[in-house]
Amino acid sequence: MSNNQSPYMLESASDYLRASRLLWTKPNLCGVAVVNAAIAIEIILKSFTAQPSDNKRKGTVGEQYEIKGKRLHKLTDLAKAIDPDIYKLLGFNKHEYWFEKYDNLFVQARYPYEPTANGGYTEIPISIGIEMFKATIAWYKKTDNKDPWVLMYPDVAGGGL
Repeated sequence: MSNNQSPYMLESASDYLRASRLLWTKPNLCGVAVVNAAIAIEIILKSFTAQPSDNKRKGTVGEQYEIKGKRLHKLTDLAKAIDPDIYKLLGFNKHEYWFEKYDNLFVQARYPYEPTANGGYTEIPISIGIEMFKATIAWYKKTDNKDPWVLMYPDVAGGGL
């Protein structure tokens, strides 16, 4: 397993993406769907720089992580922190236009009543998040990650993306 893998974070991102996909189909919940997609994308990006916390959960399926730049929400900053070889290998570079366009999506989308909020919503962040997730889970599997959730994916609770 690579040092740049945080399986519990990837599982969490999967949950947000599944919720996002479901919420997108419901009346008046597109904004909430986009917020969930933004959270998922951030979690995926942050997972590449996370380090396991030195506590009793270390090495378990519920491992917790220390995240460098934890309070960062800008997708471009989070993307720059990832090992460039892994970033390119996973094809994240093809999303750079969208990382810039939606750089602060989590902050702008979560409070629709504020003047800095987006005026409308698009399914693009959901699609990008799912593509990033699929590339990341495939890489985990290819590198023989032994996490039970990774090994079982896509036959996990809720199914795959």
